[in-house]
Amino acid sequence: MSLAEPMPLPTGEREHIHIMTPGDHYSAATGSAISTVIYEIASRHALNGGSTRLIVGKGTRHDYPVGECVEVDFPLLPSRPKKALDVAMGRCGLPRQFGQSVYRSASAAIPSDFEGSIFLHNMPVALPLIKRMHPRAKVCLWAHNALFRTYSDLEVRRTLEWADQVVCCSQFIADGIQDRLARPSKSIFAVPNGVNTDSFQPNAEAPEETIPLVLFIGRVLPEKGPDLLLRASQKVFSTGRKFKVRIVGSSNFNAKDPITPYQEELFRLAEPMGDTVEFQPFVDRARVLEEYRAASIFCVPSNWDEPISLTVSEGMACGLPVIASKRGGIPEIGGDAILYFTPPDTDVFASHLTMLLDDPSTRKEWGGRARQRAETFSWERQYRRLIQHLGEAA
Repeated sequence: MSLAEPMPLPTGEREHIHIMTPGDHYSAATGSAISTVIYEIASRHALNGGSTRLIVGKGTRHDYPVGECVEVDFPLLPSRPKKALDVAMGRCGLPRQFGQSVYRSASAAIPSDFEGSIFLHNMPVALPLIKRMHPRAKVCLWAHNALFRTYSDLEVRRTLEWADQVVCCSQFIADGIQDRLARPSKSIFAVPNGVNTDSFQPNAEAPEETIPLVLFIGRVLPEKGPDLLLRASQKVFSTGRKFKVRIVGSSNFNAKDPITPYQEELFRLAEPMGDTVEFQPFVDRARVLEEYRAASIFCVPSNWDEPISLTVSEGMACGLPVIASKRGGIPEIGGDAILYFTPPDTDVFASHLTMLLDDPSTRKEWGGRARQRAETFSWERQYRRLIQHLGEAA
């Protein structure tokens, strides 16, 4: 079947409900990967004849144009002492009552006889509550991160018994969950984050490069590794090569976030390179494409096991040569179409930068590979992968 043709939806998959993480916004005004994933999946679901409802917190932004939003009062998340009590109760075989209580209003907003799929994003603690109150629904945990650090293996198994399916943002995350179980489970599967290949495209009107621009986009945090980009850039800068580095982002999803000590460290690292380095606070999803289209090289120097990265596939889809750390789920997206280094080694990082800066034809070659690879991760493909797995479990 062509991707341009609507796919027949299995019984029970015509209506989806997504329960947002409390406080998260369903809006392009933020850089939240979870809201982006929900929007893209809901968009494809609508194109294929399905409908989507979202349970969102009162006071949050929910202005994406797809999906019916239902507002609820999410209570405050448990305090640190209550979280500690939840952990202790979980290890004793008891429900994590404080965590579950956050989702009672969300669960009450869904009819008890609902028979479609309910996607609970990143909150396994609520699985028993949601499944008990909606026994006819297909209750699915959608894991965007490693979620079970405070759970014993036994509690992981008990918790996931309440899930009909576990959708993981990468095989890396799926394998991590499988490793916690006594035996492999067919209900755990990966639907890697995709990319909108219609919106994110190479810039056909890009001006002839004079000074190449190296781009970072993301939260400016140690685990995202912009300091590694600056350290690699220092090595290239010392050779006299001309280029620009642009770091786009703030410590969170707000351009008005206060400057952190880590950002001050970045300023100190950049200072010897003068105007070679520039910093731009957070930009929303509506403006991020402009940043990609102005760049020559894109870098994702994650200094942790990134579950997966939307920015990797977006940079690739824009036809940019990509340098990324070989951590977590990133290689699942990049395959052999991007260049890798292993943090904290910035020598290899600097070597890749030098190669790409020195030769426009090499940049074009790696950019072409990246775009071709990104096309295999279109959101339509990922949506169909999701529906296929859900249908097999029906």
